[in-house]
Amino acid sequence: MEPVATQVHLEGNRLVLTCMAEGSWPLEFKWLYNGTELTRFSLEYRYLIPSLDRVHAGFYRCIVRNRVGALMQRSTRVQVAYMEDFAEGERSQVVSQGEAALVLPPHIPSFPRPQITWFRDGRKIPPSSRIALTLDNTLVILSTVAPDAGRYYAQAVNDKNGENKTSQPVILTVEMANPEMHRIQQPVVCGIQLGAFILWGCALLSNRSPSNI
Repeated sequence: MEPVATQVHLEGNRLVLTCMAEGSWPLEFKWLYNGTELTRFSLEYRYLIPSLDRVHAGFYRCIVRNRVGALMQRSTRVQVAYMEDFAEGERSQVVSQGEAALVLPPHIPSFPRPQITWFRDGRKIPPSSRIALTLDNTLVILSTVAPDAGRYYAQAVNDKNGENKTSQPVILTVEMANPEMHRIQQPVVCGIQLGAFILWGCALLSNRSPSNI
């Protein structure tokens, strides 16, 4: 399979594709997009897109012909660099102290995939033995402690068009772990004196007032 040339262009820019060929004139040219005919044969050897949009991304190819025959040039893959705003608003997340927190990155439509940096309360979060970033940009906090609570932001940078965007906050709350509930056994009394008699037996003392006995 022949190699495919790849071009990356910014959304909104002007794109001109050129079909280079040698042979006996007149030469006629036709352009294909993803295998579908874009133009008919003509003397125009260029294909122009005045304002590039992401829908224009794909494979372009030209066919050149003369009286001798026709030749199909190799494909050119056009990629369009863009980045929109983060698609999600503010959200909250709760984790119990001591547990791991997985803070998922908010979704942002972009090509190429942006570089994500996490911030907490306005400060960049450095990696450590307890805090790491996965390949899908999820922030992992192991053994959370109370100071981990705060407002987390993701900053996305597109290295092709230079744009950067900041997400709405992810508010992380670290709750204290619930103390273990211990069963409290009420004291046991054996032998209760009623006047001159002693009633033998065992009973649990009650918290009820004497009037309820």
